[in-house]
Amino acid sequence: MNFASPRSAFSWARPTSRNRVTAFVLAATLPFASAYLTAHFGVIGTIPFGLYYISIAAIGILGGLAPSLIAATLCVVARELIVLPTHHLSPLELGDLFRIPTLFAQALLVSVLSTRRRHTAEQLEKALGTLQERTNALVDSLHASKCACWVLDLNSGQSARWYSGSYQVFGRPFEEMEEMPSLRPLLHPDDQPRLAELAAAMRTSQDPLVFEHRVPWPNGELHHLEMRATRVPGGGCIWRGVTVDITERKLAELALLRQEKLAAMGRLASTVAHEINNPLEAVTNLLYLARSETHMSEETRSYLTTAEQELARLGDITRLTLGFVRNTSVRRAIEMESVVNEVLSIFRHRYEQKGIVVERRIEPGVCIEIAPHELRQILTNLISNAADALNVKGPRVSIQILAEPPNAVFILEDNGIGISAEVLPRIFDPFFTTKADVGTGIGLWVTRELVENNRGMIAVESGALEDGMTTRFRIELPLVASTGLGA
Repeated sequence: MNFASPRSAFSWARPTSRNRVTAFVLAATLPFASAYLTAHFGVIGTIPFGLYYISIAAIGILGGLAPSLIAATLCVVARELIVLPTHHLSPLELGDLFRIPTLFAQALLVSVLSTRRRHTAEQLEKALGTLQERTNALVDSLHASKCACWVLDLNSGQSARWYSGSYQVFGRPFEEMEEMPSLRPLLHPDDQPRLAELAAAMRTSQDPLVFEHRVPWPNGELHHLEMRATRVPGGGCIWRGVTVDITERKLAELALLRQEKLAAMGRLASTVAHEINNPLEAVTNLLYLARSETHMSEETRSYLTTAEQELARLGDITRLTLGFVRNTSVRRAIEMESVVNEVLSIFRHRYEQKGIVVERRIEPGVCIEIAPHELRQILTNLISNAADALNVKGPRVSIQILAEPPNAVFILEDNGIGISAEVLPRIFDPFFTTKADVGTGIGLWVTRELVENNRGMIAVESGALEDGMTTRFRIELPLVASTGLGA
């Protein structure tokens, strides 16, 4: 759809100043040259006015009416001065009384035809210029809307033909795609079976069709496309349509859906947390009364103490849940080692059942300022996830705490099944989970929110790490002085 410049294509049709100067020069010279050739070459002389007609026609086309009239006049003069004396002829003998007026008539006719031709050329040039502008506007619109236009003839068996200037919705040149027998390999594997259903519908249906699918680009990005097509009336099985990149729209829809889910979860969590507090308080009071019983073994008393601690932690979790709706957290300086040991003791039985070896490299005295229940929630989510991933032989977990001023650093590594490259970018997204049966998809999202709300950062990497590890979570939180500690 790209055209050559109309200006260059039709510059020969304009009577430019240079062309007119050339025409006047030729009008002054060609008549005498034609007369000389006519006078001295017998073959040319058999057609007495042949060269004159040719010269006037050429000059009229090049320069218009004025140069062609001058040429006609000089042709008569040159014939009188050169041809007639050479052959000792008179005008009456050669019928010049008839031929001379035809020279001027030819000059006038050629000028009129040239003028019409130039007018036609100018109109065509203008039309092509307008067409080029519209073509450029269409190309700009296609790119701005991330849209590609195409035509498909199912009877020919060829692939779709893409209009020049279309946006490359598949992330690759259309010339490459037109050589493919089918677009099926370019689609996401889950969408490829639906392409066969679409082809069958296009052979039988007369109604417009809409088809959404995903396309992995060569650079690894996943794009969402929407195809809209209409069958050409009376054209056999020929379809014309557009394919639009709707990735941004899909991402916006997903973001809106997540926001709606989060809002609903916040309202539900607030209600549930409020309702849990009443029976929780009652159970706590009952445990207190049970502990006051004198006829009780020390082992039973320790169990009751642990139960009270767990109920207190459950109370913190309900307050944390309410914190999603209204932030009531109170921060204070806490030594990280004590909270890590406390959370590990909670998961001790689970780790022992799976034979998980816990390696600790903890620098003492590393303190941060955070609400205690928030730190427990962060560590609980990560340590619990590590246990879920360690379905391997010789499971190991490595926990490090160190000071890297101005931050305190917590690193958790495991040698479990790891996280795939496709899943890794999404693990902090709300409601995204790989545990279809038991996962909610909010654990790591809550963890990231808590870390970032405390001016920290969390990062994850997975693959072949050092010392046989496969997954590493790293959390950095602002370091504080170890004064006024408490958990």
